Amino acid sequence: MRNALVILAGGSGKRFKSQNIPKQFLKIDNLNLIEYFLNYLDTNIFDIIQIVVKKKFENKYLNNLRKRFPNHKINFVKSGNTRQESSKFGLNSLKKYNPKNVLIHDAARPYVTNILISKLLENLK
Repeated sequence: MRNALVILAGGSGKRFKSQNIPKQFLKIDNLNLIEYFLNYLDTNIFDIIQIVVKKKFENKYLNNLRKRFPNHKINFVKSGNTRQESSKFGLNSLKKYNPKNVLIHDAARPYVTNILISKLLENLK
């Protein structure tokens, strides 16, 4: 396996006071921020995508994600109590796949281009 992506989506958005939902699940063009990101992500870049998220958020906001994006190999991983713990859980979930490269992405930041991702992976060499 070459490339893996960990998407951190377990935050509750406490500082984002204008909405009743965590910001990573806000909608842009009828897609939440994770769906928006995946919609534009080249399916050939990552061999696996681990989304680290609370089970209640997975059930409420991401229940059709695998069906909507069948060309991305998506798995869900339980999030931790902190960003660091969630990152650790995401990385540990990849051990069995032994990827060469791993990128960690914040789900609330959907505007990342395939060009930037490719440059990051190229620079890892």
